[in-house]
Amino acid sequence: MTFALEENADALERLIAHDVAEHAEDAAGDILVLDDRSGALTGWATAKAGERSRVFVRTVSLAHAATVRSAVRRRGESDARLLIAGEDSPKLDLGSFLAEHEFRGSLALGRLPKSLAALEENARFLAKHVSRAKTEMALVLGGATKHMTRSMNDALAAGFADVHGLRGKGKFRCLKASMPRASVEALGPRETPWGGGRITAFGGVFSGAKPDRGGESLARAASAWMTNLSSLGRGAARVLDLGCGNGMLSLALSERASLSGFELSLTATDIDLDAVRSTRATLAPYIDRPGIDVRVTWDDAAARQPSESCDLVLLNPPFHDGTRVDATLVEPLIEAAHRILEPGGQLLLVHNSHLRYRALLERRFAATREVSRDRTFTVLSATK
Repeated sequence: MTFALEENADALERLIAHDVAEHAEDAAGDILVLDDRSGALTGWATAKAGERSRVFVRTVSLAHAATVRSAVRRRGESDARLLIAGEDSPKLDLGSFLAEHEFRGSLALGRLPKSLAALEENARFLAKHVSRAKTEMALVLGGATKHMTRSMNDALAAGFADVHGLRGKGKFRCLKASMPRASVEALGPRETPWGGGRITAFGGVFSGAKPDRGGESLARAASAWMTNLSSLGRGAARVLDLGCGNGMLSLALSERASLSGFELSLTATDIDLDAVRSTRATLAPYIDRPGIDVRVTWDDAAARQPSESCDLVLLNPPFHDGTRVDATLVEPLIEAAHRILEPGGQLLLVHNSHLRYRALLERRFAATREVSRDRTFTVLSATK
């Protein structure tokens, strides 16, 4: 039996559904969907799974997770059988998510992640879960052929004994993995000592476990801000790390507060689920320290953060959409920062010096100044 995709499904989604029908048609039970961006694959899986099975979804972007749920409802279907990691479950990694809800299925499908670490992590988690349940598994993941490498096969082979490419169509191709390995361990976090703590990274989080140079420039400016606030005898600093990534900025401020005895109320937030996992691990040593209140949230442009609730917002924004430079990606984040800052509050933003973000801040904030600049990175301060 075949199941139709939505009319707006793209060419890659159609190829993934075709290859699943061609090479894993007999798969039964629950279905796992990875990195669905439009909801088309989840809708297809919901129809295939039938009324007695569930569809598990793990997509790292909160915006994509919201799109998936809306797409299922738009089709007139109940989302009672839909489980989304990070929303319908507090478990953020794939292994814990599958175990918590007792995934019972033999099919997983979706898009190939850009990160080899994310691909290997998910392959290991999935293989470990199904080998414990003593079931078979077919995993079909697709991507743009020009971005695929042999290393992707190797990453999948960490969890599956049989990995091979399927026939491509147009610009796209799928990989199929089967025969989950019986003795496979989860991929541990990557860790790097930095400052007075350790940066921890999971999955495909930006920069991995390494501090990025722009973030280091911003961390120095943020530490100077905290020192100045402390000298004024102010109360606890209310700080938002907007787009926290691996948590390096939050780590720098937490360490600074810990050493100085200055009170810190810190919220770190990101749209990326692996970033949330990573920042929580990076900040774990500071969770129960006196005078430091830490929260890490999965959010889209800090939409759930109250207005006028922060003294300082830190922003190291993305400027790539895939492989394309897109300077407009920062605009909703600047708007969010302006909303969240109290009057007189400050935004510290770092950007690649050639992008010229200053005009964007001057249109929205009362005062903007340059904190530091070199050939690569510029740090700007904007006061509301």
